[in-house]
Amino acid sequence: MQLRRLALCLLAPAVLLAGEARYARLGEFQGQVEVQLSAADPWIPAARNLPLTEAAWVRTGPGAQLEIEFDDGGVWRLGPDSQGEISDYSRLSTGQRITLLSLDHGIAYFTGQPAGKDVTMLVAPGAQVTLARGSRIRIVADAAASQIAVLEGQVRFSAPAAEMDIREGTTAKVEPAFPSRFSLFPEVARNPLDRWSEDRDKLQAAPASAIHVSMRYGAGDLDTAGKWVVSSDLGLVWKPDVDAAWTPYRNGHWQYFEALGYTWVSDDTWGWLPYHNGRWTHQERLGWIWQPDASTTFHPAEVYWVRVANLVGWGPLAPGETQSTSAQPSYLAANTTYAAYQSDSRVIDPGGFPVPTAEQLKTLAFVLAPPSPVFLVSRLDATRPVLKVGATRIQPSVPGVTLRACA
Repeated sequence: MQLRRLALCLLAPAVLLAGEARYARLGEFQGQVEVQLSAADPWIPAARNLPLTEAAWVRTGPGAQLEIEFDDGGVWRLGPDSQGEISDYSRLSTGQRITLLSLDHGIAYFTGQPAGKDVTMLVAPGAQVTLARGSRIRIVADAAASQIAVLEGQVRFSAPAAEMDIREGTTAKVEPAFPSRFSLFPEVARNPLDRWSEDRDKLQAAPASAIHVSMRYGAGDLDTAGKWVVSSDLGLVWKPDVDAAWTPYRNGHWQYFEALGYTWVSDDTWGWLPYHNGRWTHQERLGWIWQPDASTTFHPAEVYWVRVANLVGWGPLAPGETQSTSAQPSYLAANTTYAAYQSDSRVIDPGGFPVPTAEQLKTLAFVLAPPSPVFLVSRLDATRPVLKVGATRIQPSVPGVTLRACA
C-alpha cells in the first residue's frame, strides 16, 4: 500500500477493485457538531445515526465532542475545535477494507484493530500512522506541530524525516513547516480528554449483543435499550424498551444519498442496526420485535412506500415480505407514517405526522421509492479548501492491474 497526496488516481480496469460500499455511523456527540457529506453539500448540524460516506467532513465547535463508528469495529473521536475527513473508506472486490482518516486540526482519538488484510491509516499534517494490530492512538494537530501518541499497541509511523514502528507509551512530534525536524519522546503526557475516550472504549469493548448480529457497530446500544427474546416463528429477536404507541420508522427523517437513495436517520438513540440490517414485525404477545439479517449488507431502510397527492408514506416490511408496487404489506393501515413531499427535496421529515384525507386515500399508490432529486451537473464541479494534510488516498497494489495517474 502506498499513500499518495495531492493527487488523484484511476485504476484500470476500475471494476476489478470495486467492492460493496461502506457506511460509517455518526454516533454519540455533544455540543456543536457539523457535517458536510460531500463538496457539493452544505454544512448541516450533526444527527445521531447519520450515515457517513467516504469524503465526508466533520467539525466540532468549542467544548464539543464527536464519535464515529466504523463497520470494522473501529471508533474515531474528535474533541473540541477539530476538523477531520473520512478520506478513504472503501472495500476492494477482494473484500479488503481500506480506512484512512485525516485530522486537519484539533484533537482526535482512534481505537481499532484491522482484520486480515484490511488497512487502517491515520493522517495528520506532516505524518501518518498505519495500524498493524489493535491500538489506541491520540493525535493532536495545531498550527505549529502534530503529535501522535500511542496509548496502547503499536503503529507504523511515517514522516519525511523518519519511518519506524512506535510502541505504547511513545509520542512522536513533527513540524510540517520544517520537514527535517522529528522528535520522539518515551512518554505520553496525559490530556484532559483521555478519560472521555477511555470511558467510551470500555462501554463499547464487548457488547453482549455482538454475538447475535452480523454487523458489530451499534451493537452496544442494543444491550441497554432492549432485550433479546425468543419468538415462536422467528427464533431469537430483539425487543426495544418502548411504549405501546411506538412504531418503527416514525421517529427520524429521510436523508438522500446518491448511492443509496432515501436513507432513514433514526432519532432513536439505538437506531442504527435495527434500521439498516434486518426486519421489524409486530406480534400480539411480544409487541414490536426486530430480526437481524444474517448478511452484512447495509440497507438504507427496509420499508414499503406509498404516494398520494403531495404526501409520501412508508412503513416497515416484515420478515419475508418483498417490496412491491402492487402487493399490500401485512400491516399497512395501522403503521404507515406520512410526510409532506416536495420534488427534488433531499430530506423528507414526518414532522407533524400529516394524515391523508379519505379522498386522498382513494388515489393512494404503492411505489418502489419517492422520485430521486434531479442530479445537478454543477455538483461535479464543487470544490473544497485543501486540508492541511492535503488530498489523501490509498493506492492499492494489485497484481495484474495497471495504475495510471489522472490527467
